[in-house]
Amino acid sequence: MKNLFSKFLLVAILCLTTMPVVAQPGSTPTSTEITVVGVGSILVNDIGAARDQAIEDGMRKAVQQALGTNLKSETLVENFQLVEDRILTWSAGYVKKYEILKEGKAQMDAYEVQMRALVNLAELRNDDGALAALLERENPRVMVMIAEQNIGDTNTLHYFETDLTAAETTIIDVFRNKGFEVVDANQSKENQQRDQVLSALEGNSKAAAAIAAAQHAELIITGKAVAKVATGFNLGGMKSCQANITARLINADDAKIVATAINNAAQPHIDEVTGGTLAIQKAAKKCADTLVAKVTAAAQKKFYNQATVNLRVQGYRDYNDLQKFGETIKYYMRGVKGVFQRSAAGGYANFDIKIIGSAPQLARELANKNLEPFKVQVTSVTANRVDVKIANTATPATMPVATDSTGIQ
Repeated sequence: MKNLFSKFLLVAILCLTTMPVVAQPGSTPTSTEITVVGVGSILVNDIGAARDQAIEDGMRKAVQQALGTNLKSETLVENFQLVEDRILTWSAGYVKKYEILKEGKAQMDAYEVQMRALVNLAELRNDDGALAALLERENPRVMVMIAEQNIGDTNTLHYFETDLTAAETTIIDVFRNKGFEVVDANQSKENQQRDQVLSALEGNSKAAAAIAAAQHAELIITGKAVAKVATGFNLGGMKSCQANITARLINADDAKIVATAINNAAQPHIDEVTGGTLAIQKAAKKCADTLVAKVTAAAQKKFYNQATVNLRVQGYRDYNDLQKFGETIKYYMRGVKGVFQRSAAGGYANFDIKIIGSAPQLARELANKNLEPFKVQVTSVTANRVDVKIANTATPATMPVATDSTGIQ
């Protein structure tokens, strides 16, 4: 009986020691399984090369999704720099294995591979090279313009008589410490019309975007900071100085508001001007932290999900030509989920392109994709806009020639 029990115990121990390790609830997963669709371009009827490209594209997407889903935003986004080419060129090193579920030719000159990939999260977390690559994508230049009214000031017009307000200085310090490149706003005071600067400070997004673009900044922060003395508080001569700040972060490419912040702070002080300045600085620090968090979250969402890119087109023959070009982009471009024409005047047309990707990715596709009968020349690329010049190589349709009843001209 003892021998039988001993044998049973030995078998049980062997089974336990050879069982696979399962992550406990709440523990950090070491890998994740992701299903994606990779796409490759068929060039010169080379199906094999297109298939290889589709598999590589699938692995890149799997790594992107694993990073976006499983790593915290503090790891993914630092100094507003996101994952892109460098880490994704190492995708195969992070994919333990993959299984092709479905494959074949898609629309026109594309080859699609649906695959299930097992991504090694542990290596992504611990690889110093990978983390370094996370910090290398884009670092937009930022401009800061905050009008300020401290205690005792009658208005904010002294903005033009000072180099930097306390709020501007604080916000600039926060953004610089996060790795942003900050553009000197003083040049705008000298080079822009006074009315345009005031309009931007009052909340005119188009005026702010124009000022930023003139100074080669991709983002601009505008707003107001006001400090006052709170009534009913006086402790040993100390006064409660209260500051409120409102700010908007605007994209210079399209004048769209990326993020907003409203913050306040209090600072007791015997000198109300000093107290007001300190309160403004505290409120501005909160404001800057809020804007950084929002802009990085928006950047992550744009990178991992669907983004809107402004496409500016010139060179089209007429409105029908423009519509045909829009349809060509919609049906034959990778990652494009929607094409919306916004305007067409003076030889220029504007489209909003809904795309899984970014403006540089759209530009690369437009430059290299066969979009017959259109030839496309990319003339300018920014973080959110692509400018192109198109030419329709097809012979324009002509009016039918009249014939008699026999069909002879």
